[in-house]
Amino acid sequence: MSVWVIAAIVVVAIAILALAAVSMQKRKRRREIEKMRLSERAGGHRQEAEVHASKAAEHEEAAREAAERAERERQQAERHGEKADDLERKL
Repeated sequence: MSVWVIAAIVVVAIAILALAAVSMQKRKRRREIEKMRLSERAGGHRQEAEVHASKAAEHEEAAREAAERAERERQQAERHGEKADDLERKL
């Protein structure tokens, strides 16, 4: 083989390696950008989840208070019913 052919093969091989290296760097950078984008998105979802958890806790508290109030009113209605029964028996 002539020296020129060998030199051409070496130059082409170096060019292919250089293109592969550039391509890998671009792919790595795209992955990093995607990772950052997903990280930011996940952070937003975490914040939204915290807001929903907070609202759920507030709703649970309100529901507990409403259940307690309903139980008090049921007891009061029962007492009034008993008083009404007592008054009717006295009549």
